[in-house]
Amino acid sequence: MVDRLGNTVLMSELRPGMVVIGVNGRGQLVEDTVLGWLHNEPGAVVEILAIKTLSGKQLRLTRQHLVYRMHEHSRVLDGSIITIATGHLRNQQQRIHKSLELETSAIEAAFAEDIRIGDALLDVASDLPDPVVAIDTLVTRDGLYAPLTRSGRLVVDGILVSCYGTYPSHVVAHAVLWPARVGALRTIWGSMLGTDSTVGIMPYAEGLYRMWTIAARILKEARVSVVAAAC
Repeated sequence: MVDRLGNTVLMSELRPGMVVIGVNGRGQLVEDTVLGWLHNEPGAVVEILAIKTLSGKQLRLTRQHLVYRMHEHSRVLDGSIITIATGHLRNQQQRIHKSLELETSAIEAAFAEDIRIGDALLDVASDLPDPVVAIDTLVTRDGLYAPLTRSGRLVVDGILVSCYGTYPSHVVAHAVLWPARVGALRTIWGSMLGTDSTVGIMPYAEGLYRMWTIAARILKEARVSVVAAAC
């Protein structure tokens, strides 16, 4: 990650209250604040994906963490066409304008495990789409860290990622986690909303995940019952 002074900061070094570089909903770089931890598990041993891009960047994250990608290989952005070709970028001089809206059919958040070679990630540092050239599976012993920022987004190694994972929509995750971004609620329910002392998963986020998995299981069972009845 990068702080507001342009210094590289390790995830494990982040603390609530630190100011970092984030991205707002229009794709603009903004100063953002680390509010707390969604997941803070030092020393955790876990399988991760190392996603390498054409520009030489390497993004390391869990399979179900959300990362932004350009949905197709060709995009029309403010009248300029950017085409991604195998092994290189055509028309590199055509920059992605900062008015670009996120969470659209052009640029959307997807699970890391759904990223494929040839997909283009959003490189906000250079203002260019950055094609994926390799994806490796690794085991890290450095722990798991997922900070929560006010925008719900992070710039990691120059690549735009979401703070969220597990649920497949950044918009929905950002909406249901709004209490974790409200100062007054954080003062009252700090231990529930990912303070500096949080170890493991934020209790509030973990509760939401349990509710979602229960609802998903009930819905799946209901669908199976309907199919069985129809047969």
